[in-house]
Amino acid sequence: MHATDRDKVIPPKTFLSLLFSLALPISLQFLLTSSMAVIDILMIGQLHDAAVAAVGIANQFVFIFFVIQFGIHSGIAIFTAQYWGKQDVARIHQLSGLGLLAGFVIGSVFAGAALFFPAAVISVFSSDADVVRLGAEYLRIVGFAFVPFCVTFSFMTNMRSMGFAGVPLISSFIAVVVNIVLNYCLILGNLGFPAMGVTGAAIGTCTAKLIETGLLTAIIYLKPYPLAASVKEMLSFDFAFVKRVTATCWPVFLNEFFWVTGVSMYKLVYARMGTQSIAAVNIVATFEEFLFVPFFGIFHAGSILIGNSIGAKRYNRAFAYGKFMLLIQLPMALGAGLVLILCRPFILGFYNISTAAYENAYYLILTTGLIFWAKTTNFTTVVSVFRGGGDTKFGFLMDLSSVWCIGVPMAFIGAFVFHWPVYGVMALIALEEMFKLIIGLPRFFSKKWIKNLVADPEK
Repeated sequence: MHATDRDKVIPPKTFLSLLFSLALPISLQFLLTSSMAVIDILMIGQLHDAAVAAVGIANQFVFIFFVIQFGIHSGIAIFTAQYWGKQDVARIHQLSGLGLLAGFVIGSVFAGAALFFPAAVISVFSSDADVVRLGAEYLRIVGFAFVPFCVTFSFMTNMRSMGFAGVPLISSFIAVVVNIVLNYCLILGNLGFPAMGVTGAAIGTCTAKLIETGLLTAIIYLKPYPLAASVKEMLSFDFAFVKRVTATCWPVFLNEFFWVTGVSMYKLVYARMGTQSIAAVNIVATFEEFLFVPFFGIFHAGSILIGNSIGAKRYNRAFAYGKFMLLIQLPMALGAGLVLILCRPFILGFYNISTAAYENAYYLILTTGLIFWAKTTNFTTVVSVFRGGGDTKFGFLMDLSSVWCIGVPMAFIGAFVFHWPVYGVMALIALEEMFKLIIGLPRFFSKKWIKNLVADPEK
């Protein structure tokens, strides 16, 4: 591996300027996307524990869909970032076509499950009849948005990797406004609309996501941006190219798949501990995701900068970017965790939940705040560094072993052997984050994660 003459480490101030110019729009994008789940849970929280649990469980299925789509398009985006550094737009169009095809296949499977077997999906996580009924109502409606939203995922991730991170903000902002208005009108029956409860929340979310897909597509093609391509251009790839991309993308896909199924096992354990437990977990998970907003932008901005640098053969710069990333996120994460812990009474004051659910949520927030820094550090190494650098197999193996060899067994032991409360179970699961720290940081300093995926294969 040889660096070019231009491979000079830039000053930290210059890096910060580049990082946050990308991170800010990505974080805002994530904020807008995450706010839909927050809005649903906040407004549904005015009803009762069963409604909160039902929407939370249904959104867990939606979350699985999102994470798998994220895995597909994150793998594609690794190549997009490096090809953009190489200024090969034709290959980026082919990558877009590959991502859309894969996304549609997965989206169709999830849409079929949501539309035709929603009660079966919800009953995997809960045996409460009210929770299953309400969750099925929500999922059956939201399922209509699964296939169209694959387009949003593809365009959004590729535009970010090309440096146009602010473009998807317009469509997402409008979608959130639509979601808020429809939820306000339909959940509790305001402005003369009928009070539809959970069904109203589903209608609002589904409508908002369909609008977001249509608007983003229109923006990209009407300008047009470099990503805009004809169907023929997107499908002009050959088998050798597909094989090359798949070799790197499959670990990312499997990484997200096994990670999200592991997290779903945690949710299954929590749900089997009782409706109050899963209601508390859903509340805390929503706010933890909200807390991740600024970090999400930093993770992906760092990945883009690292990928662009490697594609341009600036390997020393890529390693320096990784070090900067690790140093920047740690004090931010410690501060964010402390704020979350201190704001517990304020956060839980929004919810009309039982005393048991309140107590569980109160201590769950404490646990979440204490381990938040470890989660962000591991996200930085896996998402920003290893994926941005093309080292997808190591990240996959690290996540697979930590979740399934440590996290999932600890969840079952804590809940059904020790019979600990839900916050004690979460603390046991956190051992997986310590494991990832121990093996992830040495891998970073070894520099073995720096892999140029877009160098001409003949050379």
